[in-house]
Amino acid sequence: MRVEACCQFLLKELLPNIDPNREGVCLDVGVGNFAFYCDLFSQLGFSSVAVEPFPNWKLRRICKRRSIQLLEYCLSDRNGTQTLYLGRFASLANGNFNSLESEWFASSKKTKLVPTMNLLELLKNTATSKITCLKLDIEGWEIVVIDQLKKLSSSQLPQVVMFEYGGGCRRYDGKKGWSPKFLTGTMKCLETLQKCGYGFSIMVDYAPNARTKTFNLQSQDLDPDQIFLNNAVYGNIISFYRDDYSESAIAQMTNPYNGKWLNWLMEKIITL
Repeated sequence: MRVEACCQFLLKELLPNIDPNREGVCLDVGVGNFAFYCDLFSQLGFSSVAVEPFPNWKLRRICKRRSIQLLEYCLSDRNGTQTLYLGRFASLANGNFNSLESEWFASSKKTKLVPTMNLLELLKNTATSKITCLKLDIEGWEIVVIDQLKKLSSSQLPQVVMFEYGGGCRRYDGKKGWSPKFLTGTMKCLETLQKCGYGFSIMVDYAPNARTKTFNLQSQDLDPDQIFLNNAVYGNIISFYRDDYSESAIAQMTNPYNGKWLNWLMEKIITL
């Protein structure tokens, strides 16, 4: 399953129906250097905010061309500064794995002090009163931000929340992004979303045999064995505050992103 391409296609199809008048803002938190969701949001006609402490030249160019507000911060639970652990994966420096979490599997010993703000401060600084989509890819720090949704009123809650989970190995290995600490964080994300009233959810996983999964948080047993494949690798969960879709409709949308040859290639890459 091509995770980012599939998720971007889903958001492209669903967000215009969720907010047809483009009344809300779309927040791309933890942009990284290749999957520019902020660009997609802008192309769809939404006000878009990119939150990335170390934007590369391509992101800067996109933000300038599309008038996307770029905040060179990390979203956290405090306003001020924090230590960012620079990412390292497959023995190479990789900015996509930068994290405020020192125990993240891809955090290196190299650090930089970065400015941070909490969610309420972000909404204040961007004059955001309504959020259409909150996308989070912040390397093990997702629960720190999602926990702050509890402080928002029902009218302020994002209509769609997408966050990344797992990473680094298969779930059955129980290490890296699937270690007890980070799996617990993922489950707390789901529990918080459940308590805030989110329901229909879509999961897109990188595992070679994975197909898009749908479930409803209001009726789903929050048991990892009931939610994740045993060989899950990493992926995104997209949860909706009020909207609902049929499993068959989502399957039809995402079917092009399931391919036997691609799954075979992923399997080879994962096992290198």
